[in-house]
Amino acid sequence: MHRGRTCSNIAGRPAIWRRRDNSDHDASKVSWVAAMTDRAVMTMRFAGLAFCWADMLFELDREHKIVFSVGATEKLLGVGQAELMGKPFLPFVDDRDRDLITELLNVTVSGGRIDEPSARMALSNNTVSEVSISGYRTPDFDDHFFLAVKVAPRRMPVPQRRAEDRDETADVLSEESFANVAADRIKSYQQAGGKPKVSMIKIDNMEELKGKLTSENQETMMATIGSIIKEHSLGKDTAGRIDEENFSLVHGDDVTPEMISEQIAASTAELDPDGVGVSTQSTTVDADVSALSEAEMTKALIYTMREFSKDPANVGGGASLDGMLQKRVAETAQAIASFKRVCDTGHFDLVYMPICDLKTGEIHHFEALTRFRGGGAGASPYELITLAEEVGIIPEFDIAVAKKAIQFIIEQNRNIPSIAVNVSGNSIVDAGFVENLHALLDKVGDLTANLMFEITESAGIEDLEGTNITIQGFRAKGYKVSLDDFGAGAASFDYLNSFDIDTVKFDGPVVKRAYATDKGKAFLASMATLCKQTGIETIAEMVEDEPLAQFLAECGVDLGQGWYFGKPDGDIHSFDLPGK
Repeated sequence: MHRGRTCSNIAGRPAIWRRRDNSDHDASKVSWVAAMTDRAVMTMRFAGLAFCWADMLFELDREHKIVFSVGATEKLLGVGQAELMGKPFLPFVDDRDRDLITELLNVTVSGGRIDEPSARMALSNNTVSEVSISGYRTPDFDDHFFLAVKVAPRRMPVPQRRAEDRDETADVLSEESFANVAADRIKSYQQAGGKPKVSMIKIDNMEELKGKLTSENQETMMATIGSIIKEHSLGKDTAGRIDEENFSLVHGDDVTPEMISEQIAASTAELDPDGVGVSTQSTTVDADVSALSEAEMTKALIYTMREFSKDPANVGGGASLDGMLQKRVAETAQAIASFKRVCDTGHFDLVYMPICDLKTGEIHHFEALTRFRGGGAGASPYELITLAEEVGIIPEFDIAVAKKAIQFIIEQNRNIPSIAVNVSGNSIVDAGFVENLHALLDKVGDLTANLMFEITESAGIEDLEGTNITIQGFRAKGYKVSLDDFGAGAASFDYLNSFDIDTVKFDGPVVKRAYATDKGKAFLASMATLCKQTGIETIAEMVEDEPLAQFLAECGVDLGQGWYFGKPDGDIHSFDLPGK
């Protein structure tokens, strides 16, 4: 029997606990835990609770050096706890995230928290891993930092962001990637006690300066602008490019856009043969987002950036992300109400774009496109229809379009080529829409020679088998069904295999790529052959001239749509209709 045992407690100091008597095991003996002081027991409990979440715990001094550690440090970092004493903590953070974690530690005041910012950490065996870091700084221990580190379950080689997540010329994040990254870092920075800001900078005369520069100096200019903006951002990489001339960044309250603008002006003046450089406009919004979720914050950032890119005056100084989100919510509610009125009143027009035989040039059918009267609540058809799909009211609009197209066909005594009416992927899976469309078709009689349906935005369709059953319900009545945006993604072949349809329309970029590269041509020709073998007719978008039309015909595509054959027009008789 051991009379006593010694171990290190959680504070790193030796603790000795003994049995309360020297007797052997008997009914009166108590656990050695009971002999511990209440404080020691509580300490051990806290450690146990911490390791329910964390893999490693650290205490850092004011210089960010490790004064205490516990957990799987030897396994994960390759360094034992004794060896870690006195070592700086930050070198264990991957160099791409080190600046961010440094800023969070520096801004964390007493009582401030670090709440799981996204970061990567260098582990043993030359690997890195995504980690979550939580902690706080407390005056009770000389303003030391207490950090808990949770390692992702999977180690990985050094991860790289996808190419499309960054603007290659300026080496900053793309708009959407910036919004996602910024939302996470704003939250972390604010929880640590910092005062985050979002600034947007517009380069007014960039194209003019580009015209004076060589290609090499144009690249240097963009790289320099990106470098300056990143240098002032949180973690030196919370900066993004909104569009060609607009940039955004998240920073602390010790940075102003004027500082950045001055540096950009000076650096571009050095490149400018005339010594002028660029001029800028900028604005800063308050990023106090304690009331917003990260998803709401992302939406607010995207909306704010797009408003700024339209006109910097749209985002006045002193604005806040919370306020911009409320503005966006109000505008969205207004747009939804306006859109529903359009559906109810039919206050929109249809224009018709011809789709022609690539070999003969004869009109095969038309696609009905929407034009909103008076700007349709101040938005383009694309913006309003996208909004309707996002909020789930597109089925109402698709029914309204079908009604208007049917009314037009009847007015023309059913003596016109077939008209393809768009049906959103969100509508074709909506039971109410399907029921209403069947009821409408049953009411008007046989229009199979004059009406067909084109399924758009099909990427969101998940129930392929159920959707095919719906499609066959319309085909059983004699109505042809076409699939839009074919070839735009890997799912296209799943759709071709799952859907029994009459026509597919090759996406515009697929057509352009086929015309530009041998690989693209082979891909398009192969798909056209596959469709022909399965009895499916093919259409190509964006046919702008005769050489492209001839090229597509050589690839085996049947029909073409584009300005070469005619622009959309509300007067269908302005086209050379068959039989006229």
